Amino acid sequence: MKRFVVIVTSLLIIFVFIALNYLLWDRESLVTLRESNQASIDALSRINMTLNEDKSRLEKQIDELNNQIRDGNEKIEQLEAQIQSLQSELDDKLQFISVLKTRIDHEPIRSTTMAWIHNIAEKNYPVAFLKSESDCRFWGNVWSLKSFSDYFDANIASIEPVYEGEEQKQPVIEIKSSDTPDWEMQVLVHVNVELTENANQEYLKQGQNVLRFLYTYSTRIDQWLITSVSTVETEPDETEANDSGETATESVKSSAAQ
Repeated sequence: MKRFVVIVTSLLIIFVFIALNYLLWDRESLVTLRESNQASIDALSRINMTLNEDKSRLEKQIDELNNQIRDGNEKIEQLEAQIQSLQSELDDKLQFISVLKTRIDHEPIRSTTMAWIHNIAEKNYPVAFLKSESDCRFWGNVWSLKSFSDYFDANIASIEPVYEGEEQKQPVIEIKSSDTPDWEMQVLVHVNVELTENANQEYLKQGQNVLRFLYTYSTRIDQWLITSVSTVETEPDETEANDSGETATESVKSSAAQ
């Protein structure tokens, strides 16, 4: 019996010891877990604080960008208003110029054009050349006086205006303002051309041609200067030389429309 009591007592002591040991181990685990959880909470708190700071910074940037966009839109509206005002002012000036161009005296332009043709016919090339600007385009090219003289001397045997009318013959010529916001004027004149043998027919052809002159007014020398000379393409039946006033007039109108 004593032996049984000793055994039971020993088992109780062992059980109590194991229980106390487990409780101590569990307490240490709880402490470790609590410390780990606290560390996680601290880390999450720092992350949350960082995110809040980033959020505040981004919200501030958004506000600044919205302010910049608002300021930009206001400037755009101001610029659009200025552009509209300037466009209106420009339209008024263009309309004023267009009205003035309809009142331009055509006689100086007509005289210069006819003189140019006669100068070419008389082979007085320097005088004809001086009626044009320094950057004048002859059939799309800028020619020197030598190139100008060489072309007409080598290819044109004779050139003269086409005249119409029975009693008082007048050259077939039309002068009108160009659709440009400056003082440019356009002249269409019919001429009869006789080419030399083996002539270059790239610019002028044998028979009747329609020359197109562009003029601008030079305030420096107070006269009209030629800025461009070219040939207007005509229908095949209009290329033959003729003295019919009605046909010539219709040809000029057709060329002007082109």
